[in-house]
Amino acid sequence: MKLLSSATETLIADNLQRQLTHWTSAARIFLDAEEFASETAWRSLENHVGLPIRRSLAEIISSLIAMGANAEGIVRSARRDSANLVAATRAVQLFRRRYSQVETTLDFFGDAVNSRTNLPLRSALRVLDQLSVASMTPVLSAAGCAVPPVLTYVDKGLGASILRSGIRLWSPGSINPVAAIKIVRHNLYRPTSLFHETGHQVANLIGWVPALQTSMSQALADDRELRSMWLPWCSEIVADVYAFTLTGFASVSALFDVVGDDRTLMRWPVGDPHPVGWLRTLLGCAMCRESFGPGPWDALESAMRAQYPAARADATTAPLLSRSALRMPQIARVCLTTSIPALEGRPITRVLNPARVSPSALADLERDVGRSLWISPHWQQREGIRMLALSGLREAERPQAAPEWIERARTWMTTPLNAA
Repeated sequence: MKLLSSATETLIADNLQRQLTHWTSAARIFLDAEEFASETAWRSLENHVGLPIRRSLAEIISSLIAMGANAEGIVRSARRDSANLVAATRAVQLFRRRYSQVETTLDFFGDAVNSRTNLPLRSALRVLDQLSVASMTPVLSAAGCAVPPVLTYVDKGLGASILRSGIRLWSPGSINPVAAIKIVRHNLYRPTSLFHETGHQVANLIGWVPALQTSMSQALADDRELRSMWLPWCSEIVADVYAFTLTGFASVSALFDVVGDDRTLMRWPVGDPHPVGWLRTLLGCAMCRESFGPGPWDALESAMRAQYPAARADATTAPLLSRSALRMPQIARVCLTTSIPALEGRPITRVLNPARVSPSALADLERDVGRSLWISPHWQQREGIRMLALSGLREAERPQAAPEWIERARTWMTTPLNAA
């Protein structure tokens, strides 16, 4: 054994000990879940959502603390033998990097849970947790897949997003135990985008994207440029289709409100997995026509095309938009009829029939159930998704009455009956 003899080596060993003490002390603070989310916010989660998250986070923290204890042993050995200084330095550096990865994971879930800042918001997000699961259950059950728990949270921005259940988290070796879905504030009470995100989760589990890519490639085989344009978008298209099958035209009008920025509506950024916003809107309207016939989607499409004719796009993009528009009925049909192997070759529309959210079907629901639709917990649990489809449809059809419909949705989503 070589004892430390130089003042420099002693200084290095002491400094490594100091650094590691700081980082391990910070890591132990993570043992208290209330360091990154309030007790009230944690309690607002249903057990099947909160327990997997807390269990997963506890395992991540335990692994981090064990790594710190191992690093402490290496640093102690370096204080006795300078030959271990290199290993001690490496252990400290690895630990601080792992700390940052764990912190990122904890901050993500802490911020998500902590977004449940008051009783109405906790109630609304709990409703969205439940609707998310309800939106996935028919398809995943038909495919023989387990339905993951969902944690919804509210944040700023224009569009929703999902951190899918089952993917790797920032901390090495950790797997996301829930589907974590961000809902943006402007769509909190018109959350059709929620079903776009659950569509991503479902599509990943049933292999829908490759099936659509195959069908789309065949449909556009005679136009190589269009085929090259549309195939990379299939991962986002299936999510749009999923939202449409669950909420009909409400999903299309809400989508346009997100993509209808005149700076970006007709742009085609390199590498963007989303279809050009102009085409996404046309596709939504075409799916409405294919499923329901004529309706208010025709007015939305006419208004958009009058204000934003294809010729307004970049010179290299405009011809592709025009050719795509001509093929849109065919593209919509492909999206709605593609066979999915995990569903025994059935299309998504055989499991989630869009006819349930046609204007006529929603009008029947509104008439048959009457006022109790908006005040009865029974109907909220049974028809919550169609209630969102109905309120979104009425907002789109009758803009002057939109505040009334938004308030109606807000009232039933935030009622204390739905709170923890």
